[in-house]
Amino acid sequence: MSRIKYLRNLKLNEITLKRLYAALLRRIIDFPHNIAWCIPTSFNKQNLENILTFKNKHKGERCFIIANGPSLKDIDFSLLQNEYTIGMNRIYKNKKIMGFLPTYIVIYDVLIQLRQFAQEIQAVDTIKFLNWNGHKYFSNYNNSFFFRQSFRKEFTTDFPHKVHGGHSVTNVCLQLAYFLGFKEVILIGKDHYYAQKGIPGQLIISSGDENNHFMKGYYKKGMLWRMPDYKGEELMYGLAKDAFERDGRKVLDATVNGKLKIFEKINYYSLF
Repeated sequence: MSRIKYLRNLKLNEITLKRLYAALLRRIIDFPHNIAWCIPTSFNKQNLENILTFKNKHKGERCFIIANGPSLKDIDFSLLQNEYTIGMNRIYKNKKIMGFLPTYIVIYDVLIQLRQFAQEIQAVDTIKFLNWNGHKYFSNYNNSFFFRQSFRKEFTTDFPHKVHGGHSVTNVCLQLAYFLGFKEVILIGKDHYYAQKGIPGQLIISSGDENNHFMKGYYKKGMLWRMPDYKGEELMYGLAKDAFERDGRKVLDATVNGKLKIFEKINYYSLF
């Protein structure tokens, strides 16, 4: 989806003063984080040095990006035991079913994920790439590396700088996969569908019984979650697809019955 098509497809009820105010507020709140990122402290320098050791670490190889959709219930995870994997958000809650933790975990949303689940996230024993703006919620940084968010709608090839959230942490995973050098990236569990409807980006107070993820009760009653912005996601997925293809790489979508139509579809079991 091009930027022009994206703007044309926006509905009037999706362009609210409340949504515009929230976008402005996010930029104001981000300002001190940007300053803190630029200060050459020993922590900042070490963080960047550590992340740069991962550049092209997996050049020419393939990986699976594991989203959080209910379709993961239809996946045979034993086939991924010897594969590189990038998981997102609370995918670690599925460890018992999968039989492993992903090689990497990516978390972008500060309010919904990093603030609400900081304690359990920092206890996860795998390599984590996290939004810099949420590092204050952590008491230790074991296996945790922080990237800098950006509001510019682009697919960055300059990870960890200028990483656009793309309205979905899946887009951040794609930017990381590119940085790591993976030649073939396969999406699973990216259902691209929530049963609830509402204004894109709208904050919702959980009832505790939503069925939008691989497990019921993903959010406990009273917790916050965010209504998906499908059009915004698709715009960014299009940019990701172009970036990979320009470099002779590709992204495939092996999600079972997924609604996303940007990437080439492939049967999960045909990959093994």
